[in-house]
Amino acid sequence: MLICGWGKGCKAPLYVVTNMDTAEVACPFYAQRFRIEPCCSDQKSRGFPLHKSHLADPQRLSCLFIAVCLAYIWIVYLGAICMQDGWVRIIHRGQRCDLSLFKVGLRLLTHFLNEELPLPIAFHIEI
Repeated sequence: MLICGWGKGCKAPLYVVTNMDTAEVACPFYAQRFRIEPCCSDQKSRGFPLHKSHLADPQRLSCLFIAVCLAYIWIVYLGAICMQDGWVRIIHRGQRCDLSLFKVGLRLLTHFLNEELPLPIAFHIEI
């Protein structure tokens, strides 16, 4: 199915090709794209660029990957706190946030460190 929409103030229409049955089902999924794509980018180039580690040993790469995953979860948690508690107005524009929770959390972490504020840590890992 081809969906064509023309938003107010837009210079050109938006075309979406989907395998979903109706536009009412497809459009909300398409709207999530702007959160999903930044998340994928966070895992690759804008977050923790694992490819730059040049590690070849699977054991060492595995340890690094575990550490990065734990850090990623914590920073996404900070992003969720930022959105929930209204910190986003301090670290990003107020009208619309186009950053992933990871980028919001990273900015909040930077803000807390620069302002010497206590860091919120609310999860525990038992091994």
